[in-house]
Amino acid sequence: MQYKIYTIPVIEGESETEELNKLLRANKIVKVDKELVTIGDNVFWTFCVQYLLPPLSTPVGEKKERIDYRNVLDEQTFAVFAALRQCRKAIAEEDAVPAFAVFIDAELAEIAKLEEITEKGIASINGIGKQRAEKFGRRIIEKLNETVR
Repeated sequence: MQYKIYTIPVIEGESETEELNKLLRANKIVKVDKELVTIGDNVFWTFCVQYLLPPLSTPVGEKKERIDYRNVLDEQTFAVFAALRQCRKAIAEEDAVPAFAVFIDAELAEIAKLEEITEKGIASINGIGKQRAEKFGRRIIEKLNETVR
């Protein structure tokens, strides 16, 4: 796990804010602690970001095996999985993050297998932490309901 601390002035802190946003978009965030600090006339935010580095690419010469979920999931579950992928894509575009930052395909497959898709059910899936479930769970359920209608 990696840690990075940012100090961003409340006034004219645009470049520091953009640097923080780049880190947030590019990595899997575990936790963010924030605090407003005042020292004399200076007011600024401090952020302590805990994050995971993106996985290293597969070594040269080794091919990572892709899973064809059409073959792994039954027809009905695959239809839900495909709809979830569309929902994930929409959320990723709205938040300007890569789709894998929302949920990876393996997590979507597990969500699709749920008897009833709920926030609690999403949070119970291995690999989906409480924060990501809270951040994206309700939104993906809402988008899925819109898609199904």
